[in-house]
Amino acid sequence: MNNFSTSCFLGLFVLISGCSKDLVLQPVALNSNVQSSEPNLYTSDNGKTYLSFISSEVDTEESKLYFSTLDLANLKWNKPSLINSSTDWFVNWADFPRITSNNNNGISVHYLQKSGEGTYSYDIKVMNSKDGGANWDKPLKLHNDSTKTEHGFVSTINYNNNFLSTYLDGRQNELAKHDKSLSPQMTLRSTSYNIDGEILLDKLIDNKVCDCCQTDLGITQNNIPITVYRDRSQNETRDIYYSFFKDAKWSTPLSINDDNWIISGCPVNGPAISTFRNSSSVVWYTEEKGESVLKIAFSENITNGFNDPIIINANDPIGRVDIEMINETSSLISYMDYIGDKAYLKVQKVNSLTGNNKFIIIEEISNTRASGFPKINIIDDSKTIITWTDTTNGHNVKTILLNNSYFD
Repeated sequence: MNNFSTSCFLGLFVLISGCSKDLVLQPVALNSNVQSSEPNLYTSDNGKTYLSFISSEVDTEESKLYFSTLDLANLKWNKPSLINSSTDWFVNWADFPRITSNNNNGISVHYLQKSGEGTYSYDIKVMNSKDGGANWDKPLKLHNDSTKTEHGFVSTINYNNNFLSTYLDGRQNELAKHDKSLSPQMTLRSTSYNIDGEILLDKLIDNKVCDCCQTDLGITQNNIPITVYRDRSQNETRDIYYSFFKDAKWSTPLSINDDNWIISGCPVNGPAISTFRNSSSVVWYTEEKGESVLKIAFSENITNGFNDPIIINANDPIGRVDIEMINETSSLISYMDYIGDKAYLKVQKVNSLTGNNKFIIIEEISNTRASGFPKINIIDDSKTIITWTDTTNGHNVKTILLNNSYFD
């Protein structure tokens, strides 16, 4: 592991702050007067970047879901628009909404709504808009069961101008009480739907997975979706697996790498995937011999699997990773990392051929759940946007624009 000292960090901060001509890091203003958290990012095929976030009112227990679009020229988010609100949502630091768009000004967003009295009894609800978010259709339930169990950790992509989602589904925990052929365990499922809210397919991908680690989805240029997630074996090995959708079926799930991390509970630290043309890259957190480790693996052709992973030269990583591919051989990753007793949000470039490249510290960040899972999106060849929940004064979504030339 790389021991990065506080003095090195201060030197890097001075370097960044001293750039007057071409700033490396620039704040992007969110014009909102409400507390905000659980941010997520999405950049459409036509280049429009969306930010979604939740505002929760402690006094009324009401939660509101907003979205905004990026005004890059003025380094700000346009005025946030309300999508929906309720007092019966399941709002969670690690499992939060995301917007996805199709090719015809249609956008879709999901959120979690309580379905019963149990703490983890909630459904995935989807809302669609055919006019870019000006109007929203009534919510629909993404999954086809009615069990009062956990459903969440949703990932969604634009697939054939419709929407394809993968998610964790807890129905088997309830159904197993009445069907002895079933085991009470979390499963991974996929559902496809169109902008009119019609369910097009519903398939099981893996019948036993980790209970509360994020899933992620990518899609290659030749139209092959890939899902990544944390699996769970009979002996509690919880390594990262993948499956791809081809010829109307999901491939047999396989491990990206045999880390052999055996842990009795869910670490709440899922993988992230990105694609560029027909290449893919996945980043994830694991533990080896008691040490925290980040790994990244690349694939030139998903049907042939992934290459051997590269270990990220982090200091003492917490994880909470995200990834964006720059080209067929390079990716930007974001993650949280301890330096001394403080946590920092980092972005790092990794090349599949040469390994680790330099990183940049975005900002000191809370190591608590409240800071959530930072997200990154490449919005064009030269710029990446980063978002997270800042807990310095309440809960407020913070976004920073990164000039990718820093890594050249």
